[in-house]
Amino acid sequence: MTLAQHSTLTGIAAALLLPVLEYQELVLFAVGAVLIDVDHYFLYIQRRRDFSVRGMFRYFEELQPIQKNIPYIGLCLFHTVDFLLALLLLSRFYPLFWPLLAGALFHFVLDLIDLKRKGILFIRPYFLVEHLIRRRAPGYPWY
Repeated sequence: MTLAQHSTLTGIAAALLLPVLEYQELVLFAVGAVLIDVDHYFLYIQRRRDFSVRGMFRYFEELQPIQKNIPYIGLCLFHTVDFLLALLLLSRFYPLFWPLLAGALFHFVLDLIDLKRKGILFIRPYFLVEHLIRRRAPGYPWY
């Protein structure tokens, strides 16, 4: 999904949560739902050795039409179950992590739906161990 799509859906979800959550919790929900995609920037830096945010958006936009030909995109750390479990653990000790976790889970589910719709559900790893195994596949990393 694009940043605009995630932002729009997060705004709608936040509006629906307005009667239930306090302002600070709504902000953390939105932060968790949008900033989870920072890992795409890290992947871009690793691949291109470039720090351009505009270049990162262009890079992932150019991948859209060829994604079905890519068996494995690489590690998006914040999109792993391991990261979500770490947020869950932190939320047990720091209650402000609950809305952050909720936002990240919201984003994660939106991504799952989108990837399933595109027929590329397994283009990214969902566990760190899975990444360690899949990165050894022939042809990885592609550029």
